[in-house]
Amino acid sequence: MKTFWESMKKFRVLWILVLVFAILAFAANQSRLSRQEIVYPESLDMVVATVQGKDFTLRDFAVYVAHQEDAVQDLAFAYDMDDTRKYWNVRTDMGFVNQVARNEAMSMAIHDELFYQLYQELDMDFSEEDLSLIQNNADDFWADLVDEEKDTRLGIGKEDVYNTMYKIACSQKAQLVYAGILAVDEEDLDYDSEVFLDFLSDYEYEVNDKVLNRLDFGDITLIHE
Repeated sequence: MKTFWESMKKFRVLWILVLVFAILAFAANQSRLSRQEIVYPESLDMVVATVQGKDFTLRDFAVYVAHQEDAVQDLAFAYDMDDTRKYWNVRTDMGFVNQVARNEAMSMAIHDELFYQLYQELDMDFSEEDLSLIQNNADDFWADLVDEEKDTRLGIGKEDVYNTMYKIACSQKAQLVYAGILAVDEEDLDYDSEVFLDFLSDYEYEVNDKVLNRLDFGDITLIHE
C-alpha cells in the first residue's frame, strides 16, 4: 500500500509537469504572436517608439509608412516592373530591402518627433502663408492615399495626415534653429547624418522592436501585381 507521502510525491510531480507544460505553451504562443504580422488599421494605438518619454503610435507612424513604401516601390519598378515584390526581398549589406525600409522610416519618425518636441520649447510660430502651405501638402498627400485606397489599408483619416504634416513642418523649423546653434549646415542634422546621430545621443528614445518588426513593409499600403 502506498504511503501518504508517496502519494503526495506523485501528486507534486504531476503538478510540476502541468506547470511546465503551461509555461511552454505560453512561451510558444507569445513567440507566435511576436512573429504575427500586424493588421495596421486594427493596431493604430500600438506604441512603436518612445521619444523623450512620449509615446509614438502606429497612427503617428502611418504617413512615414506610406511615404517610405512609395519611395522604395519606385525602385522596385525599376528593378523588375513585372514583379515588384521581388525587389523588397533583395538582401543588402544592411539587411533585406523591406527591413532597411522599415528601419529608415523609423529613423525619420524619431528625428521628426524629437525636433517637434524641441520646436515646442522655442518661441516660434507659423505665418498664415506657412499654415496654408502645410494644409496644401497635407491635402495632396491625402488625395494620393485615397486615390489608391491606401488610407483604408492604413486606417487613418485626413486629420491624421494633417497632424503629421504639421509636426514635420515644426521639425524642419526647429532643425534650422539648432543647425544655427551648433554652427552646422541644416543638412547636417538630417535623420541619416552622423551629426544628428551624435545629437540624438543626448536624448532618450526607444524603439519597440516587438511592434516595429511585425510591420511587413512592402505589403502595408502596396498591392503587388
